[in-house]
Amino acid sequence: MVSGLPVFALLLLLGAPAPAQVLTSVRTTAAPVPGLSAPALIAPAGLPSPALALTAPSLAPALAAPAVAIPAPVAVPAALRPSAVPASPERPNPLGQLRAALVDWLKPGVAAEGEAAAAPVSAYVLDLDGNAFGPGFPTKIILFKKGGDQELPVPTAHFAVIEKSIGADFAYGGVNLKDYELRGDASFREFFGPKFTEDLRYAVENLPASEWQGPSWPALVRALNDPVLAAHTYVLTARQHTSEQLLDGFRYLQSAGFIRYLPKVENLHGVGGTRRTAERKAELMAEFIDALQASPATAGRHAIGFSDDTWANHEKMRDALTAILRREPGRWSKVKIVLFFTGSNDLSHRPEAIVLNDDGTTRPYLLGEPR
Repeated sequence: MVSGLPVFALLLLLGAPAPAQVLTSVRTTAAPVPGLSAPALIAPAGLPSPALALTAPSLAPALAAPAVAIPAPVAVPAALRPSAVPASPERPNPLGQLRAALVDWLKPGVAAEGEAAAAPVSAYVLDLDGNAFGPGFPTKIILFKKGGDQELPVPTAHFAVIEKSIGADFAYGGVNLKDYELRGDASFREFFGPKFTEDLRYAVENLPASEWQGPSWPALVRALNDPVLAAHTYVLTARQHTSEQLLDGFRYLQSAGFIRYLPKVENLHGVGGTRRTAERKAELMAEFIDALQASPATAGRHAIGFSDDTWANHEKMRDALTAILRREPGRWSKVKIVLFFTGSNDLSHRPEAIVLNDDGTTRPYLLGEPR
């Protein structure tokens, strides 16, 4: 339930076109298979953010729940029926397009383990909160009222939107954030220890899937149900759990029947605890790409995708990697790089999927394009 959210914001969150603005563009481009076409996700400049007032309850029902069928109209006498009107065109749904692109990009794994060394590799790198997991995921970040100990728990997916407004004149959850502050590890106390697995278990056993599963959840499930893709699945999260504690969460998902294979423990990275979270994610991503570049491939290119719901992380990743490519155009000539911004609550930036060209420029990802 959203309280005090402007009609414009509701339309934007639900995928409806806002007055005098377009959420996204869909372009038909020739696909690799003759006779087929694929929509391109266009990423125009970010819109200025309107005034925003969010309440603490989850936004997941509006963002992640499947569309509800509209009841059929009640039959009325022919004389009272309105004149037939042409069906309106389908409304743009950038988040829905992005979900499709995430799964479309993640091609099935390559053959068996014995043959994989010389085959192209698909690697998937993802953030957890707000990306793999939805706004209703129970982990919270705690804000404290200035001058006291009163707490305001904030869902991780909301925090990505309001972080820069903490301490400023900004309405959230029935309070003004100018009266609240972050207090180091005390604010991020749920990002440590076994809390990840505990919250994951609670979400699975008590919450609707639409609340705890985020936009990248289907891609994560696809990756971890393929033995080759699972071996090349990486996590970059602002949480500060150890790699083994993160793996425990995936062990629970495996026992609950959501996934068949586990990611490698060395591929799980908690990079929170500093003010350089975005920078650290970009540094590790460059290391992953370098490793792929050094891996042999008898045909085709390796591919690596990164998904995050926080614009600052997505922007830093894009800028850092494109800067490297502009300085060294051939550095990653054997790797196709795709970046996904999955921010559901961000009214300033639209979801997007972009491919990094070898010269440091970018282009929209096209559904159905070859790896």
